[in-house]
Amino acid sequence: MSQMPQKQRTCPNCGGSDRYATKVSAGGGYAPNYLPGLNTKWWGTTKFDVVACARCGLTQFFVPEESRAKLPLSKYWTPI
Repeated sequence: MSQMPQKQRTCPNCGGSDRYATKVSAGGGYAPNYLPGLNTKWWGTTKFDVVACARCGLTQFFVPEESRAKLPLSKYWTPI
């Protein structure tokens, strides 16, 4: 299981310090798959690290490191 990445302590939108984090499924199965081809296990789905600001509501989704490593190899993702 990946650890929550270290994120900046203050919100880049409002400068607030009331930020909270969790992990949520990136989908798959009957839900849309937001990270196709980046699962690290054949039987599970990748989870986003999500950080939300309680002051302004800015929400950021981060892909775990072990899934990011698969980006260059995945047929579902194109470099831009």
